[in-house]
Amino acid sequence: MWVKELPDLKVADLRKEYKSSFIDRWESFDRDGKHLKTKLLNEALEVERTQFLCRESYERRRNESSYRNGYWNRYILLKEGRLRLRMPRLRGIRYKSEIIARYKQRTPDVDRALLNIFLYGASTRLTGQALYPLLGVDISAQTVSNIAKSLDIEVKRYHSRPLNDEYLYLFLDAIVLKTRTGFGAKKKTVLAAYGIRMDGVRELIDFQVVKQESESTWMGFLNRLYERGLTGEALGLVVTDGNAGLENAVDIVYSGTKRQRCWAHKLRNVSDVLKKSQQEECIKGARIIYSSKNRREAIRAWQEWSKAWRKTAPKAVTCIEKDLEELLNFYCCPPTIWKKVRTTNVIERSFREVRRRTRPMSCFNNDASIERVVYAVFNRLNSNWRTMPLLEFTQKY
Repeated sequence: MWVKELPDLKVADLRKEYKSSFIDRWESFDRDGKHLKTKLLNEALEVERTQFLCRESYERRRNESSYRNGYWNRYILLKEGRLRLRMPRLRGIRYKSEIIARYKQRTPDVDRALLNIFLYGASTRLTGQALYPLLGVDISAQTVSNIAKSLDIEVKRYHSRPLNDEYLYLFLDAIVLKTRTGFGAKKKTVLAAYGIRMDGVRELIDFQVVKQESESTWMGFLNRLYERGLTGEALGLVVTDGNAGLENAVDIVYSGTKRQRCWAHKLRNVSDVLKKSQQEECIKGARIIYSSKNRREAIRAWQEWSKAWRKTAPKAVTCIEKDLEELLNFYCCPPTIWKKVRTTNVIERSFREVRRRTRPMSCFNNDASIERVVYAVFNRLNSNWRTMPLLEFTQKY
């Protein structure tokens, strides 16, 4: 191999040499680190066997039926890569290592990393590929799916935990997802409850996967919340999107609580009954109603708006008129949170996170897989909100 003389060397040659030696050095550190960990684990396993037998190698005792019986090779995956260990064996007695659990192929931090990558949006196939450069081992999609199933215990605990009756405002809405069946994709509805506590902390209280959104499914969902402790003694307002079955269920379970109709959904309904040429001007005028400084001014704005549009758009006026009282219930709350409680946008924002996570997936395999992903998204949002009270919202609704 031809080597340049020192006077012929250029800066680019020195940079290339430095880069090559730098990479070789890190690869050497990586190999040495793995070798050291393997050696330490093998020695720890040997010490464990010695302590289990209570005698050193080649030490003999009378009436002793168990003795050392060599080793067997076993692989375990750490965050630094896969290690090959020499697992000690015994003859004449059952032996179980406490250092390396039986059937354990990966350390908990590796499983946690795989689970987090999957929950943050990667598919089961891409999750294994994402960590291949670090682990040096190809993790199958089935392995990632099995790791995700470890959330089932946490999901069950989340659905059954006792609830403190400390919620001032309750938002109820649903999102539609798809599951895979033998006859094609089938829609499933996820009912969800979002609450704002007395201390201003937001919380996604619970959810339930059902076949469809109806009065009976909402009744069952709300009754479970009631039985777990959310009796509504402190509840000041329940915000809904206008679903008739949901409204009936709320009126039965939380009969003494005011119900706020979502303005965003109501204006969409108004827009649907307007001519295209009327939509912009009419909706702009309707927004003045909920932008008023107080309830009295809102009623006055409603009267002016209805007078202006009753002849040309009677259906639009009737659409708001029949629910006007429920549309103005948010004025009973502190003015600082009117923007937050007059629509269901806060819970819709949480659903946007669910959709972002489920977008790479064409559909779910079953209801359990839906619950794992929805729980993971809800749990992450709840963790972020524990240190951010409602008054610190940065969203503009």
